[in-house]
Order: sequence, then structure tokens, then C-alpha cells
Amino acid sequence: MKPRILVVDDDPNIATLVCDALEDQGFGVTYCTDAAQAKVQAEGMKVGLLILDIMMPHFGTGLDAYRELRKSPYLPKNLPIIFLTALRPEAVQKMVPKNDPMVRLLHKPTTVAKLLEAVTALTGDSLRSPKKPADQKRARS
Repeated sequence: MKPRILVVDDDPNIATLVCDALEDQGFGVTYCTDAAQAKVQAEGMKVGLLILDIMMPHFGTGLDAYRELRKSPYLPKNLPIIFLTALRPEAVQKMVPKNDPMVRLLHKPTTVAKLLEAVTALTGDSLRSPKKPADQKRARS
């Protein structure tokens, strides 16, 4: 059974693209718009992977959510997390944890193929053929 994925992004266009791509691959997906909701949602469901935008306007950043979720007694300490950001790579490299093997970083714009590659690397789930060509969809912010 594929893990449930929680997508956290304040941009509904990005969230829709990410959610659709994951659902096309058979993943169950839940979406929320800020770090506070992310904590509540992740602790309230059996989430197997988080996809977090770094910069969100309310209730903290994706990095704040990451730190809180890593401390949560309700979640595994090795919960896979993908950060998805439009920030410049040189700015983000200093922010994102480098020594956590369960963390990946993707920069917007990215392709759905790269997103699915990161999901596969973290979850170990093989993906079925997508309904739409993955290389043609792009996530932008």
C-alpha cells in the first residue's frame, strides 16, 4: 500500500499540480496551506511523506513545521520530507538540514518527473506509468 502524502503549500496552483501528479500515481493525498495545519494534519493521520513549501505567509515556514514535526511523539522520527521552494538555491542550502537522509530539496520550477523521483527515493514505492507525460507538467511559483 502506498503511503499517504501531506502536501503543504500556500499556492493553490502548485498544490493542485503536486496533488494531481501524486494521485495519478495512486497515492492518497491531503492538502493544507500552512505550517500550523501541517502539524495538526500530520499528527492526526498516518502520513507517510510530507511535501513542504518553505516560505508560507502564515503560522511559520516549512522549516518551522519540519522542526516541530521531528519533535512530535505522534510521528516517526524518520518521516520522509520533501521541501519544495522558489527560493534561490544558495539561500536555501543554508536552511535545509543536510544530515537528514529522509529530506530532499526541490526547486520551483521543477518537473513532475523530478518530484516523483524524489517521492520514490524516499518511500521506496515503485510508480506506475502516469496518465499524463510527467516531463510536460511543471510546478511554478
